[in-house]
Amino acid sequence: MAINTGDLNKLVDEKVTSLGNDILAAILHSAEDLMTGQGWLKGINKLLAELGKATTVSRVWIFQTLDVQKDLIVQDYAFEWHSDKKYKQIGLPHFNHFKSPLIEPEYISLIKSRQKGEYQSVVTEKLPDAWLKNHLRSQKIKSMLTIPIIIENQWWGTLGLDDCEREYAWTTNDITLLRTASYFISSAIVRDNHRAKQHQLDILKENISCSSWELDSRRGHFWCTSEVLNPNDKLASRQLFTFKQWLKCIHPAHRKPFLRTAKDFLTSSTPTLRYDLKIMRSDGEYRWIEVSCNAIKNETKLNHTIAGIYWDITQRKIDAERLLLEATTDSLTGLINRRKFQGIITAQFEQFTRDQQPFTLAMLDIDFFKKINDQYGHNVGDSVLTHFAQLCSQLIRPPNVLARIGGEEFAIVMPDTNQRIAQNQLETLCRQVHQVPFIHQGKSINYSVSIGFTIIADTSTQANDA
Repeated sequence: MAINTGDLNKLVDEKVTSLGNDILAAILHSAEDLMTGQGWLKGINKLLAELGKATTVSRVWIFQTLDVQKDLIVQDYAFEWHSDKKYKQIGLPHFNHFKSPLIEPEYISLIKSRQKGEYQSVVTEKLPDAWLKNHLRSQKIKSMLTIPIIIENQWWGTLGLDDCEREYAWTTNDITLLRTASYFISSAIVRDNHRAKQHQLDILKENISCSSWELDSRRGHFWCTSEVLNPNDKLASRQLFTFKQWLKCIHPAHRKPFLRTAKDFLTSSTPTLRYDLKIMRSDGEYRWIEVSCNAIKNETKLNHTIAGIYWDITQRKIDAERLLLEATTDSLTGLINRRKFQGIITAQFEQFTRDQQPFTLAMLDIDFFKKINDQYGHNVGDSVLTHFAQLCSQLIRPPNVLARIGGEEFAIVMPDTNQRIAQNQLETLCRQVHQVPFIHQGKSINYSVSIGFTIIADTSTQANDA
């Protein structure tokens, strides 16, 4: 006789025996502790004890499945009740996070059966002379029943009952009731996992402003907690919006792009959504948030309800903009730097290649700037550079772009300009520099600038001096 296995969902009801009544009573005695979520570890231990006493077996145990690989399975002996100390196995070193090689065909079949959610009923001496029979004999087990514990359609672990005194053949009714016990255990584990995740979320909320959310796209309902939208509330509350009301909270520039992204996400197989947008808080201030969602999607059925977290990333956006500004801006004059200007020139050439739009590139150099540094000092020299940048900024307006590309060297790009317009503007700049000297301690420091420019046009390139 091989292992007696079967689909738990296809068991046929039998007449309830006295043992069945005892098992049912054992489950009911332990149900409250498990289902209320109060002390679930204690509740599982109580359930195992009640089941052991009701069935009069030697040992009731739970193995947790930690990892299943192609040739190896890792398990942990998580819970046990034993009728006598001689049957105790929990705590033994070889049962602590133990690894079992998947070599023996019988053991491989046993694991595959449990992964499919099937029970296994065994009478040791009726097994063929092979690995499993020897393994059970070594533990002095005469009969055994195992029922997989399934959580979210995954094999989480195994509920087992060992009898070291009797060769007991479990009835369909017994197995059905014990499967109910496994459901209670699954529920207790799910509750504990949820409680742990909620605790992690609470810790996260203590350090950053974040809210949980849920969207029912079919009904057009959006729920979220109030931490981000109402930061002054002492106690977080759950808020309900219609989807249109929620869209009104989103910055107008972000509504259509976000709505398009959300629709694409709902109809795609992509499990992850990340999106940055601005929303309006209850005080009227717009804040940046990152919307996050990891969804389990069914390939054959559209999931209308998704949930996730969004958190306030305004400071992160501010820091990113500051770092970008520092990376592309000259710290002395406030003009864009050489690195940024090179990117602008590249873009202008690409546009010229694409649509033949001409532009002007001008190079500016303050004359005899070293003499200013030598005579007045570098601090005054820096002030002259700042003074020059301010004069230029008053005359060189968008879409023209002014940059500092070296010590006393500057550059200007002037899109869509011809020679006449470019030369007029640059000559005006030269006159302005001559007419408005830098004042230091009541004394005028006169300086001049040399400018050379070229016109990038569709016919020929022209170079000039201003």
